Amino acid sequence: MKKQAKKGAKVRSLPNWTLHDLRRTAKTLMARAGVRPDISERVLGHAIAGVEGTYDRHSYADEKRDALEKLAVMIDLVLKPIPASVATLSEHRVRAQS
Repeated sequence: MKKQAKKGAKVRSLPNWTLHDLRRTAKTLMARAGVRPDISERVLGHAIAGVEGTYDRHSYADEKRDALEKLAVMIDLVLKPIPASVATLSEHRVRAQS
């Protein structure tokens, strides 16, 4: 992180944090957004093992694009959470069924 900072810029380190944490968070958020595990693995650039990795040469560009769009929505929800005073549609349905 410090190596990528502009010359002379001050970089504050975060305790107990690494760049790999961003990848872990992205994988978790994509799972929460309903992205298939094999697609999130491809988004992260992981090698696909076994027969699938050997014979499946499709680029999965559309699926990866969709996964990244879903990830962006999840990140947006983390940065701008829905206010507690606003009921989501699923909460409204639960209340209506009770």
